Amino acid sequence: MLEVQEIDGLLHIEVGGKLTPSDYDAFVPFFEQVAKRKTGTVPMLIELTSDFAGWDISGIWRELKFDIRHKNKFGRIAIVGDRKWEEWGTKLSDLFFRADIRFFEADQNLAADAWVREAGL
Repeated sequence: MLEVQEIDGLLHIEVGGKLTPSDYDAFVPFFEQVAKRKTGTVPMLIELTSDFAGWDISGIWRELKFDIRHKNKFGRIAIVGDRKWEEWGTKLSDLFFRADIRFFEADQNLAADAWVREAGL
């Protein structure tokens, strides 16, 4: 499950369960539409629900291709979720992103939102 909405120039993405190809089919055009009309980069707050189970193999490949193709459009990215994702997210970001990425515990949603927005929308 992947739900995305734009709120005042910020993409808020809620991710749960296992991501499927149809999740990407819905997300990619939405992101590209926002990135096309927005000057500069697109900041994101990604909220991982407690049942987030990652991707299947095709999902991982699609994610990597998307990240590489759009890497210059990513603004600050706040990831909110379970502590186990912090190390994973940090290592992945070092490999693929130029964006400033920071992990926040599930109860720090407001702090994550403020951190993303302080870079300026």
